[in-house]
Amino acid sequence: MWLSFVLTSLALGADDAPQPRLDLTELSIPFQRYTTTDSLSRTIVFYLSRTPMNDPAAKLPVALFIQGSGCQSLFRQSGEQISGGSQNLLVREAKGRARVLVVEKPGVKFLDVAQRPGTAEGASEEFLREHTLPRWAEANRAALRAVWALPEIDRSRTLAIGHSEGGIVAARIAAELPEVTHVASLAGGGPTQLFSLAESRRLPRPDDQPGDAARRAQSIDDEWAKIRQDPDSTTRFWLSHPYRRWSSFLSTSVAAELSRTKARIYLAQGALDTSVPPTAHDVLVAELLTQGRDVITERIDGADHGFRKADDPQGSRAGMQALLGRVCEWFVEKK
Repeated sequence: MWLSFVLTSLALGADDAPQPRLDLTELSIPFQRYTTTDSLSRTIVFYLSRTPMNDPAAKLPVALFIQGSGCQSLFRQSGEQISGGSQNLLVREAKGRARVLVVEKPGVKFLDVAQRPGTAEGASEEFLREHTLPRWAEANRAALRAVWALPEIDRSRTLAIGHSEGGIVAARIAAELPEVTHVASLAGGGPTQLFSLAESRRLPRPDDQPGDAARRAQSIDDEWAKIRQDPDSTTRFWLSHPYRRWSSFLSTSVAAELSRTKARIYLAQGALDTSVPPTAHDVLVAELLTQGRDVITERIDGADHGFRKADDPQGSRAGMQALLGRVCEWFVEKK
């Protein structure tokens, strides 16, 4: 299935990024596959949406979409059909006004299926080793640099957008690459995820006895203490992810990373999200507003973690698609 990669005859970008290599394999998806090399000497696989047919000569900005947690591939196969996640929705909503970029997580191969989506259960040893915030952010930075070297890309505007776990990665990239002009975190939390986890544990349960909620919240701090004692372990797991992953992601926050960027910011949160408590979003918005930041915020009534509402059909992605459409309009508008 994999053909030898063909080096594209492209000039290097201003930052001397390695030239991207185009894979000519036909994948039956609205993306082309490339590889590049990052600063850690890893081969990074990424996918860039195809040139719009209506104006193939146009120079377009790029929107980097970063998926949530888990060791599943960006794409999945059912029978002969290959489908994608939110990146496919973003391509539709971009409507030929931007190119969409997505990066496969190191240690994950095309069409890999997780034992349980959103987790690291059954993940490869490479994934367990490589999936830390700094190393995952570097993979995405390398892909962006490679794409910026393409002559058909408009480097004057770039969007980094992430959902769930992807929110903090997008924020980190915006903090470290001043060329990123727009950043969006969708259900990405606000303070360190320790806050979100403790908030979720404090939610009342029907059979609660006095002190139960406080003890559940305290268990989060207790587990964090264990992680700090063995931060690089890939064999000790908590909440279906290894300590190595938790030690890096919990050491910072979306709020901390966004405070380091000058990019315009878009934040969205479902009011009925049970994975990321809406209070985390509220804290983030308050922090950024006190800094005088340029922030667009949405707190969507009745929406869950994937922005689906109760009256939407099971598995519907209409809420996510509509939200991505609004983010696209914000990104492509001239200001």
